[in-house]
Amino acid sequence: MAINSVPSVTANPLDQLAKALVTKFDANQDGQLTTAEFTSFLSQFLGSSANALTNGTRTGITDGTATANGLVNGTIPPPMRGFNAAKLADPNHDTVKYQFGRVAQRYSLESVTDKKSGEALLNSMKDDLKAEGLNVLAVEKDKIKILDNAGQEAWIDVINSASSGHPSWQWLDTRF
Repeated sequence: MAINSVPSVTANPLDQLAKALVTKFDANQDGQLTTAEFTSFLSQFLGSSANALTNGTRTGITDGTATANGLVNGTIPPPMRGFNAAKLADPNHDTVKYQFGRVAQRYSLESVTDKKSGEALLNSMKDDLKAEGLNVLAVEKDKIKILDNAGQEAWIDVINSASSGHPSWQWLDTRF
């Protein structure tokens, strides 16, 4: 069995994810996944999923409150402005931005109508953010205060257009 690689032109995040997975697990770099390469992927995927369920972390289903579509709240998947789908899907990509993003993609922004409701949502996410390894020091309106990759405190604006009726997740370091 061989699984052909995904074409180089990627139109959506799912295509980007598929391409990243083929690239990562294509051990002989022939552009296809052999049965052994695909088995390696499945073993790692299922192993990390089983481990996460045992430990209660890193799957998006930390306490049984996630909905069938994987969202902890709401029904509409959130827009992830400025996040790379392949990096979001790669748990080894452990910058604070992508630690945040992996949690945020499980939270709908349906309840966010202003900065106050954005703050409430961010506060409700604190336990999941901590489980992902992110050190959230404070939450204020649509921003979080974290320790960045260099160990420095930083305020990050994480909800774009909170009052617009069309919010999205973002990662905007307010120091710059």
